[in-house]
Amino acid sequence: MKILAVGAHLDDIEIACGGTLAKAIENGHQVKVLIMSKSGYTNKDGSVQRSDEVAVKEGTAALHELGIYDIDIRDFPTKDIPWCSDVVNVIDVCISDYNPDIIFTHHPFDTHQAHNGVSNATISAARRRNTVFFYEPITPSGRSYVAFRPQMYVDIEQTIEKKVRALREHKTEYHKFGGEDWVTGVHARCGFRGYEIGKKYAEAFEVLRLELAFDADTLLL
Repeated sequence: MKILAVGAHLDDIEIACGGTLAKAIENGHQVKVLIMSKSGYTNKDGSVQRSDEVAVKEGTAALHELGIYDIDIRDFPTKDIPWCSDVVNVIDVCISDYNPDIIFTHHPFDTHQAHNGVSNATISAARRRNTVFFYEPITPSGRSYVAFRPQMYVDIEQTIEKKVRALREHKTEYHKFGGEDWVTGVHARCGFRGYEIGKKYAEAFEVLRLELAFDADTLLL
């Protein structure tokens, strides 16, 4: 099975579905990630929080921790990735070339404008695809007026440590968001989602579309 995860920034995918993608790879499935920005970041005062070069280095190392090596990083503006034809076209071409069975992307009501833009662009580009999931936002991005609805769960007990190691590779993000408090928050959410389904750790997803097939290797990760 071929899986495509689309994210606005280097760290979005690791935070939201890193355990799921690592589990898919461990079970012999193919994973590709499409990141729409190099993810350098400036503060409100104009100072550089992290450069594009550092973001790409850290993000690549983080994805490698998950076992992901098929990485496509684009160069749209970090904070302002719009829902527009240029962004839709990049994702559309990627989908056509890679031909994934499953697509993961941001929740469309994520409060980060770039996340929202990428989600809607992915929905547009994936209009002919039958299995598309939204991964869960995390604070502050998740504090929307339209709540994320957990509908599909993946048990990640066997890959939670890979996910945590991937987060720690984002050294600038680690310090920006409070160090181990950040890691603990993401880890705790996985614990809560796991508790909801009687497992130790899980990641949750909202369903845009899901094709139910009965082939042995179609859905189960």
